[in-house]
Amino acid sequence: MAVFIGIELILGSIVGGIVVGRYMSISLGFLLQGLLHLTSFFVGGLVIGLLSPGIRTGEPAVGAFCSVALMLAMSLFTPYAFIRFSLNKMLLGGAIAFGLALLGARIGERLSSSKHR
Repeated sequence: MAVFIGIELILGSIVGGIVVGRYMSISLGFLLQGLLHLTSFFVGGLVIGLLSPGIRTGEPAVGAFCSVALMLAMSLFTPYAFIRFSLNKMLLGGAIAFGLALLGARIGERLSSSKHR
């Protein structure tokens, strides 16, 4: 989970450096945040796949699912109605994060195994 949060912070600082201070609609801001969040799952899985020895594609996928669950659990402490915990949100968001991290980890494993041959 820490890898995904770290990757999102790194990507966020890059994207933020480009868009902060520029005019942007609220909708575009939400879109960029969502894309950044999704990208961090894929890139995080890729990094873990590249750096971990052996086949380790399940761990990043489970970590991504847990990251979504943690973020949604934090919504229990917010007063906003649109950021409300929902089992459907957790399952759908967790499945998307799981799939992106799994894909990234498998690609990372393939890239790292081709380097070692």
